[in-house]
Amino acid sequence: MTELKRFVSPLLDQNMYVVCESGHCIIIDPYDCPESEKLLDGLQPDFMLVTHEHYDHISGVNAFKSRYEIPLYANSLCNKNMQNPRKNFAKYEDAYLRFQKGVVIEKIEMIPIDAQYTCRAEVIVEDEQTLEWMGHSLFIKMSPGHSAGSNLIFLDNTEVFSGDCMLPPDIPIARFPGGDLQAFEEITLPYLKSLDGNIKVYPGHYDNFRLKDFYLLRKGADS
Repeated sequence: MTELKRFVSPLLDQNMYVVCESGHCIIIDPYDCPESEKLLDGLQPDFMLVTHEHYDHISGVNAFKSRYEIPLYANSLCNKNMQNPRKNFAKYEDAYLRFQKGVVIEKIEMIPIDAQYTCRAEVIVEDEQTLEWMGHSLFIKMSPGHSAGSNLIFLDNTEVFSGDCMLPPDIPIARFPGGDLQAFEEITLPYLKSLDGNIKVYPGHYDNFRLKDFYLLRKGADS
């Protein structure tokens, strides 16, 4: 029986998802959590996927590789940027958090950020590719806008892990280096509008919602 678990990073409020099936699981956007054995609760992880290259969504890649000897799947642009602490934003994460409202400084000091963090994929996926896993279909689709290496990850065409592609009300946040609002408007948004509105969206931060609600939440979107 398929089960979807969400875990929220205590520092970065980033969602890590674990898709479970018949004692196996895949991990999407891993963050570093020493208690991962407890979180996985005896499941056998098979591989990892990431929605994009930013530090808060990849910070646990190396730790999970070390503990479980599992590969990371990522597209070529994401993989390239993950290997540069400037482009994956590890170099700037501490300063960024200290300027954010509501981020407790004591928490930042308790959970140090590796400003030189890098990781790499063992398996490069295409801009559009379908993977088969435990009787499920995983469709990966490039989705430029928030970052150069962003992609959507669909599970059985009924659920999608969207990373920071859709974060109400600023959808997407494209002001950081690598962001491209025009690419989002011309490529990603038309594709999203072609999909079934009942698809459930699991974003990189905050709670899930239906795709049809995305247009209502989006600032300045057409009605």
